[in-house]
Amino acid sequence: MFRVIFSLLLLIPLALTAAAEDVAKATPLRLLDPATVDKFVNELPIPVEIHPQGSAPLKLPARPTEVWMGLRDKKGKRLMTKAWGFEYAGRIHSPGPTIRAREGQPVFVYWANELPGPHLFPVDRSIHLANVKDPKAVPMVIHLHGGHTEWKSDGNPLAWYTRNYRETGPLFEKRIYEYDNSQDAATIWYHDHTLGMTRLNVYAGLFGFYLVGDDNEDRLIQEKLLPAQERTFVAAITDSLFSSDGQLYFPGWRDQPPSPVSHEVVKNNWPNPSHLDEFFGNFILVNGMTWPKVSVTPHVYRLRLLNASDTRTLILRIDENTPFVQVGGDGGFLDYPVKLNELILAPAERADVLVDFSGYEGRELTLRNFGPDVPFKGFVEANDPKNSIPLVYNPDGKRVLSDGRGGITPATNPNTTGQILQFHIAPKSTDATSNKQKSKIKSTIGDLKLTLNTPLRAPLNRLNQASRTRQLATYRLDDPYGRNLLMLGPVKEGSLFFEDPTTEIIQHNAVEIWEIYNPTVSAHPIHIHLVEFQVLDRQPFKGKLIAKPQKFMHTDKIFQGARLEIESLQGKPLPPQPEESGPKDTVIALPGQVTRVIARFDREGLYVWHCHLLSHEDYDMMRPFRVLAPSLVNKRQSN
Repeated sequence: MFRVIFSLLLLIPLALTAAAEDVAKATPLRLLDPATVDKFVNELPIPVEIHPQGSAPLKLPARPTEVWMGLRDKKGKRLMTKAWGFEYAGRIHSPGPTIRAREGQPVFVYWANELPGPHLFPVDRSIHLANVKDPKAVPMVIHLHGGHTEWKSDGNPLAWYTRNYRETGPLFEKRIYEYDNSQDAATIWYHDHTLGMTRLNVYAGLFGFYLVGDDNEDRLIQEKLLPAQERTFVAAITDSLFSSDGQLYFPGWRDQPPSPVSHEVVKNNWPNPSHLDEFFGNFILVNGMTWPKVSVTPHVYRLRLLNASDTRTLILRIDENTPFVQVGGDGGFLDYPVKLNELILAPAERADVLVDFSGYEGRELTLRNFGPDVPFKGFVEANDPKNSIPLVYNPDGKRVLSDGRGGITPATNPNTTGQILQFHIAPKSTDATSNKQKSKIKSTIGDLKLTLNTPLRAPLNRLNQASRTRQLATYRLDDPYGRNLLMLGPVKEGSLFFEDPTTEIIQHNAVEIWEIYNPTVSAHPIHIHLVEFQVLDRQPFKGKLIAKPQKFMHTDKIFQGARLEIESLQGKPLPPQPEESGPKDTVIALPGQVTRVIARFDREGLYVWHCHLLSHEDYDMMRPFRVLAPSLVNKRQSN
């Protein structure tokens, strides 16, 4: 029944109103120069924390607001920026508050939509979009990314709703979402997930941290294996563009400026406004503040990092080769700490890391980004980029960034998006015993009792037997207007739109291997809802795309889709890096390689999987999957 309802409702025609086409041309604007902003003078904002108690729903209405993001005019006056956020305790927070939950203790949230509209950014109604009759209404729905969530609370893109629920999507089920937190301690996050508008709503500020705690994490802190709360902070990293008056800017109108980073323009034959397949800004924000500073003492700090950008992959290093010690990833703690000089974070990935500031008293260290100004394509050998196998890491620090076509691409501008934030270390330690403790056990990390051989958790239960292996693929195509169109689909059936019938129907509690073949020239961070998977390996392959005429979305137009014909696998599978060895919900699928993950699908319902480059997800790199109810599984087995 779920399959029939889901398929039929997805075929409801999109409300192609003339409103977007008839919008009067806005006054031409100028973009703000990032050189006008003083870096590392404003303290990093720390989101307010909420500790839900009992079963009373936590009300977090989404509302418009104005916030200060560190911008000033020529006279030094603060420029306030329009944004969206979530109201709590009489204040609207953008990004939203940090919700602190506990394993096994349910949290109920009422994500009220109180956004008046119209949207802050250009809405392209030619793509698969929330079917809203009122063109000025703003739909929203919140997804708990990394949450082990029942499907009616998962934030399905078709479960959207407008202000006061005047209109709702075909899979809208409930107003109050339930998160049972049946998972280990982890750094997860919530964000908007509205069909065709996720990139716009998240850019406007509809996201925030959701930290799950458990007894094991408490033990690690009590035993001084992890820093205490006062030496822990969250950092959500994004990139943005601003108009000269300090307003967030998102390209899409034909007669308005393109991004000065990607330079993509809306062509004359495209819809106006139009979706663009990537977004890169020239300002870096952390927790909503441009290039902040962080005041620390010469101790070990715990940084819970999130890449909340649309398209930008971050390659992070700290001055003077100061290492990261990664203790956790998307789904929780690793088995053991991993020491890294460089940290790669694709959009939606999280890293739980330790940084030791002892020995840097009175100094300033900058967290820098060496990622590209194009979608990430892996690291290749500098002397032979065409023939070397792209990797998701830089093993000796000598590899360079691939352009996906046999050449190399430069890192981002070191003066703007090449800088993230700056640590300002206090002149001397406030803890006179810290250096003594460090000298007694030289293998420990700073003033902690942690070593690289200290277990962080009971060993992760490694899945090794799967009932089914699915072959899936990514596709980069041209839509009827000549725009880039990103899609997913099984290898056998080829490219499919989000609205096409569900092809991934999974037995309840089944363990499956998903092989994700990527014949495109860019890496795609693939996110699977519901599950925490384990990365098995990556392997180069050879294949070719076969043309496949198919219907274009909800229309009667026919365009050239594709299916992948796999010819051969190349070489040996490449195992995941140690920092990828923990539970994951987002994995980098490199170009020209198959990425294999294994997961247990233990909750019934309708979920989705997609690329987490938000501009790809919105058009149209997302597909539904369905997990059968236990009763249906038992009935099929008895037959």
